[in-house]
Amino acid sequence: MKIYVVRHGETEMGKNKLIASKEEPLNKNGKIQAIRVGEKLRQLDINMVFSSPIKRVIDTLDLFNLDKKIPVFVDKRLEERNMGLYEGVSFEDLDWKEFWSYSSQKKYPELESMKSVYERTVSFLNEIKVKYYDKSILLVTHGGIKRAIDWYCYGIDSTLLECENAKIYEYSIEESSNIKLRV
Repeated sequence: MKIYVVRHGETEMGKNKLIASKEEPLNKNGKIQAIRVGEKLRQLDINMVFSSPIKRVIDTLDLFNLDKKIPVFVDKRLEERNMGLYEGVSFEDLDWKEFWSYSSQKKYPELESMKSVYERTVSFLNEIKVKYYDKSILLVTHGGIKRAIDWYCYGIDSTLLECENAKIYEYSIEESSNIKLRV
């Protein structure tokens, strides 16, 4: 199965290195990014799209201007990590590597763990792998989900993996791969 993953376009909070709130919209540059990546996506053979329900992702997807015949599904499992009290916090105020680590031992009050993000991402990927193995699928989502997809495909690693706004990342998932959750 081929999966294309695109993180939503830029937001003002992200541009200013602040943890974005769920309501944070795309900024002007984020809209331009979405239009440009949409031009590239329209050249790919995409059979279906799955999207986070968060507005900045839906807005990014709308700006792609994909063929209306391609079915689009919204899945809550593709939502960004629940940041809780950390919405609006500066990146510089956090131990960034620890903050995004699967195996973080630091307790962040009201923050969804990356382990939890990974578990729901694995649930989603294992489900679509069975149902749509012969399809090419586009996922429009967030940075935390993109990291979890990297872990699913390449193994859990505490280093931060690349995750730019409005960039296409391509993955191949083998039907025979049997990914199990780590506990």
